[in-house]
Amino acid sequence: MYHYYLDVLDIAFQPIVDIHSGELFGVEALLRGTDKLGFESIESFFDCLFEANTLYTFDLALREKVIKKFCTIESHQGIKLFYNLDNRLFGMGDFSKGNTSRILKRYGLDHNSMVFELSEHNEIGNIDNFTSLMNHYRHEGFCVAIDDFGIGQSGFKMLYHSTPNIIKIDRFFLSDIDSDPKKKLLARNMVQLSTLMGCRVIAEGVETQAELLVCREIGCHMVQGYFVQRPTCECRELQLQNINISTLTLLEKRKSDNKSDQNIIRRRLETLKPVCINDPMELVVELFKVDQELSLIPVIDGQGVPVGIVHEHRLKGIIYSQFGRSLIQNNSSNFSVLENYVEQIPIVDVTMSLETIVELYSLSANAPGVLVIESSKYIGYLSARVMIEAVHERHLIRARDQNPLSRLPGNFMINEHIAHSFDSEQKSVFCYFDFDHFKPFNDHYGFRNGDRVIVLFAELMHKIFLNQYFVGHIGGDDFFAGTVIKSEEMYDEFCTSVRKLIHQFSEDVRDFYSVEDRERGGIIAQDRDGNIREFDLLNVSAVIVYRSLGSSIHSGEQLQKIFAIEKKNAKHSPDHLRLIID
Repeated sequence: MYHYYLDVLDIAFQPIVDIHSGELFGVEALLRGTDKLGFESIESFFDCLFEANTLYTFDLALREKVIKKFCTIESHQGIKLFYNLDNRLFGMGDFSKGNTSRILKRYGLDHNSMVFELSEHNEIGNIDNFTSLMNHYRHEGFCVAIDDFGIGQSGFKMLYHSTPNIIKIDRFFLSDIDSDPKKKLLARNMVQLSTLMGCRVIAEGVETQAELLVCREIGCHMVQGYFVQRPTCECRELQLQNINISTLTLLEKRKSDNKSDQNIIRRRLETLKPVCINDPMELVVELFKVDQELSLIPVIDGQGVPVGIVHEHRLKGIIYSQFGRSLIQNNSSNFSVLENYVEQIPIVDVTMSLETIVELYSLSANAPGVLVIESSKYIGYLSARVMIEAVHERHLIRARDQNPLSRLPGNFMINEHIAHSFDSEQKSVFCYFDFDHFKPFNDHYGFRNGDRVIVLFAELMHKIFLNQYFVGHIGGDDFFAGTVIKSEEMYDEFCTSVRKLIHQFSEDVRDFYSVEDRERGGIIAQDRDGNIREFDLLNVSAVIVYRSLGSSIHSGEQLQKIFAIEKKNAKHSPDHLRLIID
């Protein structure tokens, strides 16, 4: 009967790509055609097989059908095949070991080409048996992934008892994550927990660019979903490079310069030569013996994906024992298997911010550093000392840019914020502030009082904006604020805060005038042409530019021109505010 089923059924593949570069990491095999056999769902089809006690026999045949079709994908040798396992297979009477290895060998594939996905769609009765079988697949050289992580009761138990290679965060936590702070917090914690245990994290079911950007921000390594590509039964339709993600990456690179986090990381990266998980232990021992300064060696799989590290201290007890070298050379001994010495440490992407990298590292109590990847492949190692030096360098860069008077970010970070807002292709709002009649005040009351007024405004920005928006000091009496807008309510709140800031500044700045000038409502001073005239009390005018989707504003230069033109109109406005919506 199952031969008839296999003839009717087809296999669709859905890409799983690197979240930073868009390069194809692997494909998930998805069953299609169960409806043609009269089943309401794929789950009911497998329930029928289980009840007929043919689940394992059918799955082995299906496994070969999937692998055979996978081998027709262009460049399949460089990607991974994700295959969903029904956890009830392990309780079937005819279950046996070694069958997948034989199938892979027939098609010329390595063990680490295969990723077995385990989920909690069916209740896990015995967690000990389940985790021991997870360990079995790992020890045979297969990658193991936990699917739908976060929605079941046993996911964290599986993570505790048998650390998988990959975690797939369930779609529930990622749907609208860009507008749901609670989901973002939960997903971030899952990513941090998984990463510190050396697991790679896949954001599953991502459907929008906004969701992808948040998944990238919280540290996910890979992404799968409709935003990347829908499942397809036509292998030729699979994209080896996702255009949406690679375009975002190019935009990020365009705005970066030599002072960016990525360049700091690349300059300090230790390019330690890795060994392959299939290499003999004798090679590892020899590498430590030749280089006395070497304390650890990165370990990768056959596709260049990092697995963990081998630390020199783990080998001391064996190397220096009486029969240690003989045990390592004995292929029938567990001491000769490299995987038994591998330690998992955090894996980070070279494009992550230094804050994210340090945060992920700090959560791991014993890790000596982090492994760094690019397009999912190992490129180097960062030790704890090097990370501290990198953070110090970045702090110096930002300190040089920071305005010494207001302690606010200067033009470098302001321009970086504007460029990032444009490149994110999200709605955003920018505000330019300029004092009215500051020069006459400065000339009349002296530069020290002028400095105090600038500090007052900077403090009011912190107090009223409550660190919800990016704020900066362009220079002199010119200031900036901006943020990404995720709802019309956010835009309204931003405008309300700006109006409050304008009003509060006009009230508080009165204390810097003499009683006589306050009562007069201004000061008598020279204008720019040397003429004596009266100037109103200090105020601040603002220009708010709301950049909607499809806006004609595409660069910081355009934005600056709008500010230059509209600030004059703002100064003549009764409320000292000019709103531009594009």
